[in-house]
Amino acid sequence: MAEMILEQAAAIKRVFANDGSRRPLPNLTWQDEAVLEAVNKALKPLSDFTDILSGENHVTVSSLLPTLQLLKDNVLKEDDDDVRMTSVIKSGVLLELDNKYDNEASLKLMHLSALLDPRYKGDHIDAVSLDSTTVQLEAEMVSFCRRQTTGQVRVRVEDVETEQPVAPIPPPPPPKKIKPSLGSLLRKAKQPVTLTEEQRANAEVTAYLQEGALDGDSDPLAWWKANENRFPLMAKIASKYLCICATSSPSERVFRTAGNVVTPLRSLLKPEKVNMLVFLSRNL
Repeated sequence: MAEMILEQAAAIKRVFANDGSRRPLPNLTWQDEAVLEAVNKALKPLSDFTDILSGENHVTVSSLLPTLQLLKDNVLKEDDDDVRMTSVIKSGVLLELDNKYDNEASLKLMHLSALLDPRYKGDHIDAVSLDSTTVQLEAEMVSFCRRQTTGQVRVRVEDVETEQPVAPIPPPPPPKKIKPSLGSLLRKAKQPVTLTEEQRANAEVTAYLQEGALDGDSDPLAWWKANENRFPLMAKIASKYLCICATSSPSERVFRTAGNVVTPLRSLLKPEKVNMLVFLSRNL
């Protein structure tokens, strides 16, 4: 908005000066233009980052940590030719960002999501934090593997049919005898190696970090889908964290959609209908 006013400053001055139908309007002064230029210089570089991090059709949470570092080291770094107001705005934005994300929960989430993004793989994390984040990731992978092994599956009560008994499944027919091959005979001679949950998690994380990072324009979700068989445990953890939105803009869009559905002329909808209409509006 400040940039548009600066671009149209000459036209705005002419309109205000030639408006004789009412009392003279206060025109733009050189002080006003100086303030707008200072504000525009400080905030204009942030517009692209704001638009990208407010999206909901691509991964955003893993880009928080790289974006914060880029803002501190480059975008919001004070220049020698900055006026005082521009410097104050830049330092104020950095202070607000530090206060917002300087807590243990946010730092852990940003570190873990940046590690699980194949475009970054923890490049923006210091050595000490990278080691602790790797340990946290392996512990969560081990926990998930154990839950999967023990078969802890949540079943809703209404999904369980108690009125009609389920017929028993007949056992499968015995397999036909096939003449063994040389490879099968040699394979039987070798004892199978069984890895523990900790070893599986460590092996996946080590192999993942040894590979090169993806291009910045690549889709991390598509990469995890293609490599799900190679990293089965990490793929599950990645799908858990990379779906998180970096900002509250997506949720605010949902509330705005609900406001368009429930209006003063359509205020007697039942909650179930409202939920269905909002869901269809956001997903179709």
